[in-house]
Amino acid sequence: MARLSMSAICVLIFIGDIAKADNNFLTGANDIIAVVDEDGDIKASPFNVQFGKKDIWLPRSGHVVSLEVNEKDVPVGMVLDNEGQAYFPTLKSDGSSNRQYRFWSALLGMGNPSPKHRTNSATSSQLSRFGLQMGSNPIMYRVTTSSGSIVTTSAVIHLMNNTAKLVVSDIDGTVTRSNIRGMILPALGLSDWKHDGVVELYRKIANQGYQIVYLTNRAIGQSDMTREYIYSLTETPYKMPRGPVLLQVESLLGAFQTEVIKGQPEVNKIAALSRVKGLFPENPLFSGFGNKAWDILAYKALNINPDMIFNVGEDSILISEGTGIPTNYTNLIDRVSFMYPLLDV
Repeated sequence: MARLSMSAICVLIFIGDIAKADNNFLTGANDIIAVVDEDGDIKASPFNVQFGKKDIWLPRSGHVVSLEVNEKDVPVGMVLDNEGQAYFPTLKSDGSSNRQYRFWSALLGMGNPSPKHRTNSATSSQLSRFGLQMGSNPIMYRVTTSSGSIVTTSAVIHLMNNTAKLVVSDIDGTVTRSNIRGMILPALGLSDWKHDGVVELYRKIANQGYQIVYLTNRAIGQSDMTREYIYSLTETPYKMPRGPVLLQVESLLGAFQTEVIKGQPEVNKIAALSRVKGLFPENPLFSGFGNKAWDILAYKALNINPDMIFNVGEDSILISEGTGIPTNYTNLIDRVSFMYPLLDV
């Protein structure tokens, strides 16, 4: 790893000092994994969405969030807390369509309900009203502020069968060739800082019937930029396969601190993957790609076969956690049909 300059070290220290003070400035939303069983019942991963101070400068607690799925309004709503995080009220009165935003209650921090009266998980009954179709279902969250402005953010609900198999990939340092530069360069318009061969490999894995899940400790406020970056990657004639993009539910500086300064993001990744795993009757996690020890630790904690866990080096050499044998993208691409047997989907 290149030696950091003194100025870079000072910047990292500064970020670490102010990360806790940063309070969700950006707006964004995680994609959602929804799973349907044989009886047609649907379960889903959390609806993590936040509206940042950049878009709603008023106290945010109490603002109603309307939902639109597949370009149709759905009769299910959410509410913002004082940090701009959306939740489903579990009390009938809280979920009333007549709920009104109260400025002074929000300003004084009195608008948040008790934790037992809120959740970011939709019930099966609520999900049944979304009109979901197998595959990708665009969802838009919309807030009309008390000043009359309309703020929106979007994500995708990925509906799949409960027999689906998932391949999990980190982004920074795994799709990109460096954690720090992978987070910063796309924001500067330099989007091709990726491993050669990763697009073709992931596309061919997806063609075998596996669902790619992109798991990152980038902040949720970077959701739009992250999706745009992933889906912009091509290796003619291959395009990056679409799949759920799951980000860290905290501020931009907090996410940077977790990933780069503290270096302890495995807790977040284990928690996120555990929620996904719990949607299925059997472990759906088939394979994992990462570039740090904590990625590998998270995948092993979720009982992914070590032979199917790959540690990706900045030189594009991949090492199997189970066998310890180094390989490269060309070799994996040639062996896709053997390592990822065709699924009946």
